[in-house]
Amino acid sequence: MKEWLARLASRERRGLLVGAGLLLAVLLYLLAWLPFSREVERLRTTVAEQRTLAAWMEQAAREAQRLRRLRAASSQGRAHRSLLSLSDQTARERGLGGAIKRVEPEGQDKVRIRLEAAAFDDLVRWLEQLQISHGVRILRITVEARETPGLVDARLTLAEGAS
Repeated sequence: MKEWLARLASRERRGLLVGAGLLLAVLLYLLAWLPFSREVERLRTTVAEQRTLAAWMEQAAREAQRLRRLRAASSQGRAHRSLLSLSDQTARERGLGGAIKRVEPEGQDKVRIRLEAAAFDDLVRWLEQLQISHGVRILRITVEARETPGLVDARLTLAEGAS
């Protein structure tokens, strides 16, 4: 190889060395710098996404704490009211008063309720209100459709405190 290079004219050698230098620079760019810069950009994007996610998680944690405090305050505010009276009153507020056929206590912290010809949508909204606003758990529920669309018969057992 040295002999071949020595036989070349000085102008050819310079051109060959410049070409080799350019080829080396292009290879360094393609094999080292370009992948490195792409990885840096990918990491920047990932960091931005992670920061956005962390901010959302912090906001969600604050909201969860707020809801826990609200729930605790709601539970304390109704401590003097029995589950029996709470379930009866909230059912009537939701328009289920006429459907209530029986409300009876089952121990200290449970109540059994039987509804007939209750509007299904009202029943679901009432149960949601009991769970979210008052921390009431649904232990058992049986719902049977009636011939009239949208009306159901239901038997349920509710308990104080969420699990």
